[in-house]
Amino acid sequence: MPVVLARVEDSGRADICRELGIPTSAGVQWTVHRIHRMLLHRHLVPEVAFGGGETLLVRSRLPGHLTGRRLTDLGVDGEIRVVEVTRGGRSLVPAHGTRAEPGDLVSFAVAATSLDRLRGFLDRELGT
Repeated sequence: MPVVLARVEDSGRADICRELGIPTSAGVQWTVHRIHRMLLHRHLVPEVAFGGGETLLVRSRLPGHLTGRRLTDLGVDGEIRVVEVTRGGRSLVPAHGTRAEPGDLVSFAVAATSLDRLRGFLDRELGT
């Protein structure tokens, strides 16, 4: 699967890219570091850190074999929670019975200490 990244200098354009599910960065040094992280762990890159970095927001396209599973089943109490799904260019907050569909881009709130757990699960499931 191709990896698409965008370097933007206009925040309005960055918003458009984010709506399309395209990771963005700005500033040369920061961009190089972020692109390196995106390529290294392209399926799971923290987009936002809350507090002192204890909680992260990460996005990942779900692997096809998860199609049909309830998104709430992908969480771990107190560690990992699905908080948003971008589907067909539109965002939704999943209800308890919302099921994964092909092409879903899922946002997870994850404890920083559980990031490797989520990465390991998704990377293993994605075959990387």
